[in-house]
Amino acid sequence: MNDDAAALYDQLQHRAAALAAAGPRCRFAPSPSGPLHLGNARSSLLAWLHARLLGATLVMRMEDLDRPRVKPGSAEQVLHDLRRLGLDWDEGPDIGGPLGDYTQSRRDPLYQVALDRLDARGLVFPCYCSRKDIENATRAPHGHTLTYPGTCKELDAAGRKRAQARRPERRPGYRLKVSDQVVAIEDAVLGSLQQHLRDEVGAFVVRRADGLFAYQLAVTVDDALMGITDILRGEDLFVSTPRQVYLWSLLDYPAPRFAHVPLMCEPSGKKMSKRDGSESIAAFFENGGSAPQLVGVLAASVGLVPAGSVLSADELLQELTLARFFSALRQAGQMSHLA
Repeated sequence: MNDDAAALYDQLQHRAAALAAAGPRCRFAPSPSGPLHLGNARSSLLAWLHARLLGATLVMRMEDLDRPRVKPGSAEQVLHDLRRLGLDWDEGPDIGGPLGDYTQSRRDPLYQVALDRLDARGLVFPCYCSRKDIENATRAPHGHTLTYPGTCKELDAAGRKRAQARRPERRPGYRLKVSDQVVAIEDAVLGSLQQHLRDEVGAFVVRRADGLFAYQLAVTVDDALMGITDILRGEDLFVSTPRQVYLWSLLDYPAPRFAHVPLMCEPSGKKMSKRDGSESIAAFFENGGSAPQLVGVLAASVGLVPAGSVLSADELLQELTLARFFSALRQAGQMSHLA
């Protein structure tokens, strides 16, 4: 373990705990994999409203963990587009803060410290399985997650050597062992979720076979070391939240409060995505739209204001209370699940 990285990790954890004790802390976490589409814009607007209604410190974190998907110039465009929408933040890669660096690709030494400490407790093991291996072993996917069958969990040194010899070109990934317990969360929008990690997920990846740290580990370490107390994000991440809660418990950090909001859809009903070329914030402005028009469209899409409203982000904030905000989001979530 790198002693300097370990010392920094401990300093950040201590500082983060003190800041979290002083008041709520929320975060944006966009990925610079291309222009933000309108669904990203809506989630960002909702995260900003949530933070400001709480009176929280709002952290901007650039989640460029998956390097192959990062598009040059996207990080700068993300910041520009969100500011143009009328949003701001209190800490981030462009303005600094007490718990940076706020860009994931520069935080690998911190993730390694967490991984090393988990490994020292016997909680991590190398895994030589491909996704196809797991599919063949389990035969049935559980939703969007394959339950890891434990193929490599109990391998001794000789077994690991044989597994590596079968695929000398493939580096192992690393998985976190999970205990025989149910992890329960209470979400401010979607309600209760209980997940038996061993039966429904199995040991999950914390470092990928390509050497990159896995999202589950990185986002948990980041939120812990940035003192995040409240998280609002898209409901596509709801089902993976118990894994992060489990990791928070292992890292001795209290889990934040959660709110998972419905994803914005195309007129066809399909979820918006960068990959499919959904309309971006930049394109909306290039086509003659204004920030107040876009805020109105996004807010109306989750029932915060009537359709056709035109108002700035600050004006929208003044119209809301936290109770009204969450009431509208719960109703929007119910409607999206009925659609």
